[in-house]
Amino acid sequence: MDEVGTLAEFLIPDQVPEARFVVLYERRNITHDVSESLLSLRYTDYLTGQADDLDIELEDAQGKWRGDWYPGHGDRLSLSLGWRGGELRSVGSFEIDEVELQYPPGVVSIRALATGIRAALRTVENRAYEDMTLEGVARQIAQRQGLELVGRIESIKLDRLTQKESDLEFLRNLAQTYDYAFKVVGTRMVFHSISELAKAAPVGSLMLPQLSSVQVREQLREVPKSVQVRRKSAAKKAMVEHRIENGKVVAVPSSASGSTSSGDTKKSRKRAASAEVAEAQAKATLARTNRERTTGGWTCVGRPNLVSGNVVTLGGRDAGRFAGNYLITRSAHSVDRSGGYSTSIQACRVSSDRQEADDARIGAPAVAHGGV
Repeated sequence: MDEVGTLAEFLIPDQVPEARFVVLYERRNITHDVSESLLSLRYTDYLTGQADDLDIELEDAQGKWRGDWYPGHGDRLSLSLGWRGGELRSVGSFEIDEVELQYPPGVVSIRALATGIRAALRTVENRAYEDMTLEGVARQIAQRQGLELVGRIESIKLDRLTQKESDLEFLRNLAQTYDYAFKVVGTRMVFHSISELAKAAPVGSLMLPQLSSVQVREQLREVPKSVQVRRKSAAKKAMVEHRIENGKVVAVPSSASGSTSSGDTKKSRKRAASAEVAEAQAKATLARTNRERTTGGWTCVGRPNLVSGNVVTLGGRDAGRFAGNYLITRSAHSVDRSGGYSTSIQACRVSSDRQEADDARIGAPAVAHGGV
C-alpha cells in the first residue's frame, strides 16, 4: 500500500492525532483520489444478522466521480484504518451496491456491502434436516455455499428441522434461537456463541471523560430469575416445562398454556422437540435476556480494535454503577474532513463487580451475564 490518505490539513497540530486510511478499488490503490474529494467515510460492522457496510461521501464539483471515475455495481473496495505511527487495521472487503448523486452542490455517495452475500444465499430452499446437530446443519449449508465455517458450535442434536426460506434467513433464525452470532464475511461463514464471545478478555479500557454522546441504560425491573421452555413428552404424553433456576435445569409438568413472561420467569414462545433442545433454548433465552439488562453506547476517538464481538471495559469512578465489561454489538468508524477519526459503538454489559454481587444476593443463575 503505497498511498495513505490522511486528514492532516484539516486537523489542529499537536492537539489531535493524524488519522490514516487506505482504500483499494479492485486491488488498485485509489486513496489519493478519495482523499482529495473526501467529505466522509463510515464503516459499520455488526455482531450478527446483518452485513457490514461502507459509505463514502465525495465532493464532485468537477463531475469525475459521476463520469470517468464512476464505479461499477459489484466492484470491490477494501478499507484499512488507523493512526499515523501505528499499524493499520484491515476492516474487510466490500462490493459496491449503490451510487447516489446529490446536486446541487454535487456530492456522490458510494455504498458498499461486505462481500459474500451472493444470490444463492438469498434463494428460497425447501429442505429437511434429520437427526443432525446445530454444527452439522451449519456445516452442511456452508459446504453447499462454498464457504468456510468459522467458530466453535455446541453439539446440540436438533432432531428434525424443516427449511422453507433462504439459507441466509434460515441460519439467522437458528442463530437467534440458540444465541449465536451469525454473518457471512467474504468466503467465511461466521457462527460464534455470543456467550463465549462475552468471556473474552477486554481489548481496552475507557473512562467516562474520554467519551462523548454516552447513553447507557440499566433495567432495574423485569430481569427474570428463570426461563421456561415447553416440550411434549412422548413417554408421558403431556407437556413438560424445562426451567433454569439458580444455574440448574429442572423438568416439571407444564401448568400453563400461555407464553407470557413475568418479572421472575420468562416463558419461551417456541416449543422444543427434545429435552436437550429445551435446555439449550432455555440457556440461550436466559443469556440473551440478561445481556439486555444494561445496554447503550458511546462515541470516542477512533479505535480500530473496537469492533463487534470484542469486549471493552468502561471503568473509573466516573462510570459509577455503570462500570463493567461490555460486549460490542455494533461499531461505526467514521473519518471526515472536520472531525478526524471517531468510533461509535453499541454494546451490552456482560459482567460487573456490582452486578455479580447483586446476583449472588438474589440467587440469580450464573449464566445470566452472557456466561461470564
